[in-house]
Amino acid sequence: MADTQSKAADNKPSHYVGIGASAGGLEALQRLLQYLPPDAGACYVIVQHLSPNYKSMMLELLTKYTSMALQMVTDGVELKPNTIYLIPPKKSIVVSDNHLLLNEKVTDSGLTLPIDIFFRSLAKEQKERSIGIILSGTGSDGSRGIQALKEAGALIVAQEPASAKFDGMPTNAIQTGIVDLILKPEDIGGKLDAYMSHPLIVGDLSPIGKLMTGNEPVLSEIFSLLKKKYGIDFSLYKSSTVARRIERRMTINQLASLRDYLSYIYKESQEIDILSRDLLIGVTRFFRDKEVFQSMQDSIVPSIVSESPEDRDIRVWVAGCSTGEEAYSIAILFAEALFNQNVDRVVKIFATDVNGQAISTAGMGRYSSDLLQDVGPAYLSSYFTRASGSDYQVSDQIRQKVIFATHNLIADPPFSNMDLVVCRNILIYFQHSVQKKVLTSLLFSLRKGGYLLLGSSESLADLAPHFEAIDERNRIFRKRSSLKIPIGDAPANKSVGSVNSQSIPTVARLMRDYRGTGAVGSTVNFANEALITRYAPPCILLNEHQEAIHVYGDVSKFIKRLPPGKISVEIKDMVNDDMSIAVSSAIHTALQTNEEVFYTDVVTQYDGVNIGLNIRVNHTKEKSSDLSPGYIWLIFEEVESNGKINDTVATSFNVSEQARQRISFLEQELKHNQEHLQVTVEELESTNEELQSANEELMTSNEELQSTNEELQSVNEELYTVNSEYQEKIAEISQVNNDLDEVLGLSNIGIIFLDKNKLIRRFTKAASEFVNLLDTDLNRPLHHISKNIQYENMIADVSEVFVSNIKKEHEVVMEDNRVIRITLNPYKYNDMAQTEGVAVIFSDVSKLKRTEQAMAEAFSHLKDSVYTMLDTLDNDSNMGDIQALMIGEVGATRELLIAAARNIEEYAVNVKHAEDTDAAMDYLRAGRFDVCLLYYGASEDLVVNFLRELKQNGFVTPITVVKESANLTIDTLLLSKGIIDIVSLDQLTSNSLAKTIRHSIRRFRLGELNAMPASNILGANA
Repeated sequence: MADTQSKAADNKPSHYVGIGASAGGLEALQRLLQYLPPDAGACYVIVQHLSPNYKSMMLELLTKYTSMALQMVTDGVELKPNTIYLIPPKKSIVVSDNHLLLNEKVTDSGLTLPIDIFFRSLAKEQKERSIGIILSGTGSDGSRGIQALKEAGALIVAQEPASAKFDGMPTNAIQTGIVDLILKPEDIGGKLDAYMSHPLIVGDLSPIGKLMTGNEPVLSEIFSLLKKKYGIDFSLYKSSTVARRIERRMTINQLASLRDYLSYIYKESQEIDILSRDLLIGVTRFFRDKEVFQSMQDSIVPSIVSESPEDRDIRVWVAGCSTGEEAYSIAILFAEALFNQNVDRVVKIFATDVNGQAISTAGMGRYSSDLLQDVGPAYLSSYFTRASGSDYQVSDQIRQKVIFATHNLIADPPFSNMDLVVCRNILIYFQHSVQKKVLTSLLFSLRKGGYLLLGSSESLADLAPHFEAIDERNRIFRKRSSLKIPIGDAPANKSVGSVNSQSIPTVARLMRDYRGTGAVGSTVNFANEALITRYAPPCILLNEHQEAIHVYGDVSKFIKRLPPGKISVEIKDMVNDDMSIAVSSAIHTALQTNEEVFYTDVVTQYDGVNIGLNIRVNHTKEKSSDLSPGYIWLIFEEVESNGKINDTVATSFNVSEQARQRISFLEQELKHNQEHLQVTVEELESTNEELQSANEELMTSNEELQSTNEELQSVNEELYTVNSEYQEKIAEISQVNNDLDEVLGLSNIGIIFLDKNKLIRRFTKAASEFVNLLDTDLNRPLHHISKNIQYENMIADVSEVFVSNIKKEHEVVMEDNRVIRITLNPYKYNDMAQTEGVAVIFSDVSKLKRTEQAMAEAFSHLKDSVYTMLDTLDNDSNMGDIQALMIGEVGATRELLIAAARNIEEYAVNVKHAEDTDAAMDYLRAGRFDVCLLYYGASEDLVVNFLRELKQNGFVTPITVVKESANLTIDTLLLSKGIIDIVSLDQLTSNSLAKTIRHSIRRFRLGELNAMPASNILGANA
């Protein structure tokens, strides 16, 4: 667990788990949270579609399902390990530098996709330390976000659709083909724990990338399996990229070595398909990288359109187009530029990718609405049409501009004469040598002045001198010259000015390549070149599509002058008309027989003079493999200068015979194609007729329903989430209510709850004894109900409590001599400022009253006994001068007490007054006092605070308490503190005060004489 420990050390999570959910997500989240590993060091961020109009109760509903800390996200909160974070309503969140940032969700901006937004930021910030989970929900939110996570090397998990209440989101995620695990919510936790604790993840096992040198045979076998099935040589990809993808698959499948993984591939046939998809992750979207496309829209595309001649097509190559979004985006920019400049040009965009499945998807040109979030409303209405469901179809105007094809940048030849080549974020996956070869292909494909657009992390390397930077920040370059460097032969560190005709391959070099005569030495090379230059006849090199790719010698006698308009490099359009049949027949025969064809007696006219010549055609493969590219040599030999070659079987060219054979062959081929086409047309017509009638009916209803469908779907998801929360909360409240009713019933306490209109909301059964209540009396005014108690002012007191917000108590005696205490308590909700109602509580306090009466009588007897004893023992009538400290905000009572103290005849009393405890402590620290006169009014705080401060400061002094009035009920607080020296204001005289003070001081002094702790005598143990 080295990695987990290191992450814990800096208090950062080991992994960042993003969880997306919508309708039906509450149940899935509850099942998921129960089994998540609580101590794996990861953090979990839940992004759910929540209604902006209702308070979310998700935090309360999920807390009991996990032991991890769970909190609502606040702006800028730091992510911590073993913590779960919840998105608040009306917000979207992104992660940045280990913190979560909140953004307001604009409600009127159309469909928002908070899961995609968070997943994309998570992929950018945490890369392979990320994990994305898609749970129950409708729509496709999250499907684009997981593609960004996948590109970053994250683990992708989707809920098993059969276990989801709504399977839209999991199904759409699975259909992307990049989901690693499809599990029930309760199974996800165990898999995550195994994944995050795998030796490759925590560092207990060396990464496969470091073991490449020791695993070449195993890797070679894996590459061989991939190439055999998909025709792609992944050994040319960067070893770090390949290793990282293989590590992911090993971690997911809990395998510890490459050899085990190879065995797993043989055992599980689908694993090779999954690995291939992992290695070919195509990440694209419409107008990806706004700055790049803004630059393209503002300057590059308009320049290409304005500089293009009327008679020439605009040609664009989008390499690595994936599912087509980028190619269609480029096509839209050209359509806009043509419209703005009011010109008519033919635009051909060749969009290629090595992934055939992606090309099939791109060719359909159909995308769901969530994939079009980066397409503005203007483009959406102009270049897209509604399809079924929430899908959009790229308009025919745009689709006609784009030609999709499967193409391998590494192995296949490039396109040519391009005005613009787009190759973004592909080169970074190739090894350096392959990057150089691909860049050379891109240079070859561009015409002079053509533009090249690369990815943000890609550079031109050695080819930089051949380009000028148009927009360095956005990686847009322009080709400076018309040079076409052979693929793989990019010169290093040569300026454009130094390039000359020697850069073009010589005949000698081509002869060496195709005949296998490698150079023996510089002398031999020079001799071979001299011989070929002097004796080689004029010839043209063609590819297998019969397009001229190089000319050797002077072939001007046999080639037509370039006509105005579009230029064709096909040989049938280049040679003179009078020899077109001969050339076409010779090439066709050479391709059919795979043998050299040699025609004699061919005549062509040049400057009004007939020229006799022989034509030699030879078909050659670059390698022995059938899949290797082939080339055609077309050689012209003038009879006057060359004659016939003895070792070649010559065929006299008969124009009529060859034309007849050629026409016959073409007619047979045309007939076959017509028959095949006819069958296809008949099948399509029958199918089209059936679909047309159904389509017309569906289109009418679809257009009416589609406009509101997306809004309703979004609202429905939010309401379903709210409903789920409320159902869960209602169940909890019902349980609490049942528990409360049971408690109230067992307590036998009568309670009547009145609302703010003084209507009866609810009551307990015990309350019916005092007020004649029935179940049907709910929502009736209290004053409509008769009472069994004598409390005439009850309704008036209820009104007073509601207004004053202060509780009131009233006691009544029943006919059976029971004492009932009626308490009127105001209540309000925590988030309300005003009183919401009054609770009328009936309590039987008969036993309490009898107990208090008994305690009062016992206390009176005790006090009399103590005072009698003190009078008996008191032989010293001389008290001396008494220093008394009066404590409390007595107001007018202060003068009354001072006057009573001064009128004492037995001894002199000097009184100091302190309004509070702090002032009293200051007096006690300054000097000794014989007695403290503690005023005990309505508040108990003064008594409690003063006695506590006495004890903490170590002061021991007699205490006499002055009360408001005398009654038989002994105050339990004073008794609990051991205070029995009490005098009431309504019985206050100089004699009563003198007697009480004398007894208090005598008890204190008697305790000192007996060496007893004064606290036991005075009860000062506060």
